[in-house]
Amino acid sequence: MKTRWLIALLCAAVAAAVVVVFVTRRNMNKEGHYALYIGGYGKAAVKCVFNAKNMEYSISQDFKAKNPSWLLAVNSPKRVYGVSESGARSGVWGYMDNSLDQSLGEVKDGGADACYLAYFDNHLLTAGYGKGSIGVYPLDTAGKIMQPSQIVNFPSAGGVSRLHMVKVLTVPQSGGNYLLVTDKGCDRIYFFRITETEKGLRLKQCDSAFISVPKGYGPRHMEFSKDCKYMYLLCETSGTILVYSVKEIDGNIILNQIQEAVSDKKKAGASADIHLSPDGKFLYSSNRRGKDGIAIFKTAEDGTLTRIAYQVTLQWPRSFAISPDGDFMFVCCQKYKAVQIFRIDKSSGYLSNTGKMIMFPDLEPSCILVRNN
Repeated sequence: MKTRWLIALLCAAVAAAVVVVFVTRRNMNKEGHYALYIGGYGKAAVKCVFNAKNMEYSISQDFKAKNPSWLLAVNSPKRVYGVSESGARSGVWGYMDNSLDQSLGEVKDGGADACYLAYFDNHLLTAGYGKGSIGVYPLDTAGKIMQPSQIVNFPSAGGVSRLHMVKVLTVPQSGGNYLLVTDKGCDRIYFFRITETEKGLRLKQCDSAFISVPKGYGPRHMEFSKDCKYMYLLCETSGTILVYSVKEIDGNIILNQIQEAVSDKKKAGASADIHLSPDGKFLYSSNRRGKDGIAIFKTAEDGTLTRIAYQVTLQWPRSFAISPDGDFMFVCCQKYKAVQIFRIDKSSGYLSNTGKMIMFPDLEPSCILVRNN
């Protein structure tokens, strides 16, 4: 009996050691590896695996779609959705990640030319640039895209409605859920409550309805501080960032402007994307057509910005993404057909060019997502 007991104990110890080694190796293999999802103008979006240790990458998958200019990654299980910005053939599509054989369908949007995609409560939300409309697309239990349950159309108001971004805001204090929408053509930001009804998710415009920015500014992309007290609005045409305080009052979102900062000193009229560093200490914005590059700002406790540096990039930096650990920035240089890779100094916020890039012969990259592989 004693011998059997010792053998059993030894076997258990060996098994435990094997598990520890397996988990350790798995974590080591994943450390410094990022999954990059890159969309743009071409015939397919691309998934790459990037190894930060040796600065090498491999293309592991294509997601075939016409002009997949914006992408969205969803977890549990991992899925990839995107828009096809293709005029009358435009719409939304999806795939199970790592499996081209498992399409999640494609639904046309009637020529709305969706250019942005958000996700909330098993629904896709689109910003239609071509027709100035929001589309609400339910997903079934398998993640397949269903026909839109709601279309919100926007009338022209001092210009042609050109929606550029839909962004979900969940207010920490109340748990209230809102959708904010930028209208580049009419220089407005619209506010909607996200509500649950017997028929499913519905968007209902807030009493506050919208705010206007100065005429000709062209509001494009938004970013919220981690505590949701401040919003940073990048205006494409003016090349400026409008900083707002954010409050929720009686089911309405109220924005009060506290600063206007310059992103593009050249005033080329083509600012594109905006993101905070993971720790919220620095804000970055991309500028095209003039002195192409990334403007770098330091954030203050009161939400205001101080411009501290500017990093020149390759031609036409559009979308960019920061790795979850805050170590790297990946910039879609659309006209150069490349993703340029920068290292981030977390203490200063400055960028340094690694000299590495991912080239695409048949894709003009306009969107990139990064997550741990």
